[in-house]
Amino acid sequence: MSSLLSLLGLRSDYRSPSQSRLITSTILPPTSSSCSSSSSSSQPTGTVTYSQGLTNVQVKIFGPVLDHNDRQPAVPVNPDDKKVPLTVILEVPVNPSNPDRYITVTTSSSAPQAVSSTLDSFSSSLKTAQSHCLALHSVFTRSILPPSLTSTSKKPRITIHLKVLHNDGSLLSTLINASTLALATSAIPLVDLPVSTTTAVYSSTMTKSSSTKRRRNNSNTIGGKGGMGGKKFLLLDLNLSEETSECVDSYCTSCYLLRSDEVVLSQSNNRLGLE
Repeated sequence: MSSLLSLLGLRSDYRSPSQSRLITSTILPPTSSSCSSSSSSSQPTGTVTYSQGLTNVQVKIFGPVLDHNDRQPAVPVNPDDKKVPLTVILEVPVNPSNPDRYITVTTSSSAPQAVSSTLDSFSSSLKTAQSHCLALHSVFTRSILPPSLTSTSKKPRITIHLKVLHNDGSLLSTLINASTLALATSAIPLVDLPVSTTTAVYSSTMTKSSSTKRRRNNSNTIGGKGGMGGKKFLLLDLNLSEETSECVDSYCTSCYLLRSDEVVLSQSNNRLGLE
């Protein structure tokens, strides 16, 4: 078993346990700040390429769009409905070693379940993509300010199109942070700012099998006594090698709304211990 921390207490990329990865972004200016018609919806309102460490994603924002020429039935306006019609499209590589093959999933306000446009032969990757797509839709329907209801039959809709260029861990938190930046720089009014991170509890002497036993016995706590081997550390912003390490039994992605001071998402890949 290889340790995730060196003798100096640093991770493989020379970060401390509580240190996040370097964040870089490239922002293209918005093309329009007002509602457009469906004829111009092929052009993104804004585009952001966002990197959190080696995890790299691209986000395109389309809308707000009024579908005057849409043949679909009109959406009745409900004055009590405080959420904007939102569609989230997520493209995830089937295998990190083969980025040319993608799984595409879509969820919208009218169809809240994540629907795949590809075959279901890659069940684990598909389930992960669907889970991420639903989480993104849930977070941002609460964060986008609904536009003025100037039409009696249609409400402007917004589409968030995300494409994963490279996955090196903390993918869901990277997608949330990138989408927040893309919306904020695309002249889309927000009622809140979602921020997200992925965390895990790590013990330098713990494997997945021993983790279950120790969690049942509650023999260790974070920062407890017993020297380097008896301590547990809270790792922030995991990379892929840390997510798949046998020293990490489970990790959790959380999303926090800055204005509302509220946690709206807590999604784990496994059952979490009391730590």
